Amino acid sequence: MKFRILTCLFFFFTVYATVPAQFNDLYNRLRLGQSYEQAGDLQKAKTIYEDLLRQQPDNYQFFDALIRVYTQLKNYNEAVGIIEKRLQMNPQDVNLYGMLGSTYYLKGDEKKGNEVWDSALKVLPDKPMAYRVLANYAVERRAFEKAAEILNKGKAVSPEAYTFSFDLANLYSIMMKYKDAAEEYCFILSKEADQMSLVQARLASYINKPDALSQTIETVEKWAGDQKDNINFSLLLGWLYMESNDYEKAYDIYLHIDKEHSNSGAEIFSFAQKALQEGHFDEAAKAYRKIFETYPNSPFAPNAKIGYAKTLEASLDKKFNLSDVNWKPFSGVNTQNSSEYSEAIQAYKDLLKDYQGMEVTNEANFRIGVIEMDRLNDLQAAEGSFKKVVDYSVMSNFAPESFSRLAEIEIMKGNLQLAEDYYTKVSDNPRVSGTDKNFAGYMRGRIEFWNGNFQLASQILSAVENNLEDNHTNDAIELSLLINTSKQDSMSLLNFAKADMLTFKKQFKEAAQFYQDLSKNENLLTLHDLSAFRFAEMILAQDNLPVAVELLNGIALQAEKNIYADHAVYLLGQIYQYGIKDNAKAIESYENLLAKFPNSLYLDDARENISKLKNKPSDNL
Repeated sequence: MKFRILTCLFFFFTVYATVPAQFNDLYNRLRLGQSYEQAGDLQKAKTIYEDLLRQQPDNYQFFDALIRVYTQLKNYNEAVGIIEKRLQMNPQDVNLYGMLGSTYYLKGDEKKGNEVWDSALKVLPDKPMAYRVLANYAVERRAFEKAAEILNKGKAVSPEAYTFSFDLANLYSIMMKYKDAAEEYCFILSKEADQMSLVQARLASYINKPDALSQTIETVEKWAGDQKDNINFSLLLGWLYMESNDYEKAYDIYLHIDKEHSNSGAEIFSFAQKALQEGHFDEAAKAYRKIFETYPNSPFAPNAKIGYAKTLEASLDKKFNLSDVNWKPFSGVNTQNSSEYSEAIQAYKDLLKDYQGMEVTNEANFRIGVIEMDRLNDLQAAEGSFKKVVDYSVMSNFAPESFSRLAEIEIMKGNLQLAEDYYTKVSDNPRVSGTDKNFAGYMRGRIEFWNGNFQLASQILSAVENNLEDNHTNDAIELSLLINTSKQDSMSLLNFAKADMLTFKKQFKEAAQFYQDLSKNENLLTLHDLSAFRFAEMILAQDNLPVAVELLNGIALQAEKNIYADHAVYLLGQIYQYGIKDNAKAIESYENLLAKFPNSLYLDDARENISKLKNKPSDNL
């Protein structure tokens, strides 16, 4: 009896031990086949995979490997054979139907491939996932029409038809059938209102393609007319109108939404903010006015009033900027349109009468100060407006910028210590942004530079230099380098500092004299080159274009001998483009920059300007 038990145990452990060994051997051979496949020796890989599948016909990993190699070798008949054989064993496996149809497509027999996929749907008519799987195989073979047909069949049998609409809409957009895609997205919104954000995001991914926007608008207009009670269609249509820059129609849509679904002007306010941001000032102004006139007690009313005033200001700024004065590196305050800002100032003052103790009050005073300073050149009035902000609430978001503006005014008045104190208040304010804090630090260092305290200036600037992510870092580094490389000749450096302060104060004629004197000293190296370039900029600031062109041409001819040569060539292009308005000469200057200074920082701007000028009708092109 004991002998029989021992014999059975021996047999069991012997068999048990051989199974892992066989298993390991098979998978070692699989890895060998994979290494041949990766090396491109597909015939050897095929031989191994065929042998493995013969030993284990049910092993999907072996089957998949062999199909992969057959496909790469274009042995489509062999692939069809083993897929059909496996399908006989697994007639409910939709992936096998998909694979078989796909193989027929690769073979060139698209008709047979379609028949295979159709037969799968007859076997699995009530399984929504089967439709998606087969459609994916069709998409892989770029059989988009067939994929759409399959998905539409799935949509018809699925209890959640809208889920198929997402796939169909995506497919139609690939096929550039934008109207059909829009139909599917509208169908989704008609069934599932909470899908609005996703639908809008999907539309945004292709809406800028040719004809997509117009076809989508046409479709959504139809649905919005048919389903007037569904606010989503109106919201979507309003957004589409804005995407097409038709803000007038969009405004009418948002008025309709507000009328039907009154929400204290929330949707109109959202529209107004977008219109202001995109520069559609007329529609923005109408929308803001509509809010505070229709809903004076709305929580949006204060911001609507400040928005209305900002719109008037922005509209005038646009008109001001069209005069092409902002291309100059330095220019005086242009009061050309100053009288036109009275309406904007009055709008801000009206807000101040209606609201007290709110942040919009601080913003209104700040904006008034900006207009008085930058547009009217009335520093005394601007000082009063900015002081209202900092005196009322030092914790206001507008306090740091107001302190900075007050510092600038003190510089203009010649009070450098007061200016530095204001910049210190900017840095110490808990509401200050990183950028504004670094600018304040840079300006404190610059003031000490103007005072001739070069060592202290370098110490202050070094703190700004440590923040490499800020735009003012380059200014701080540039000034530090200038101090360090020129401090041996402290008198010349002090004269440059005086010129720099005069430049900041917009006293260009006086600054030009200092720069000209320094540019005559060939021993100053970097200070000489910078002074020569600044002298040209001062002449340009005084609108003496012929002399500025002559000076800049002289710098440009020095090429690599002057580190500002590329900047000089670029500025020549700007003068011809905006000052002299000779487009041909402007293009010539920009192209000269591209050819002679391939590493210039101004290359991208030059290319952009060339493109703009070549696409602009001109008498001298």
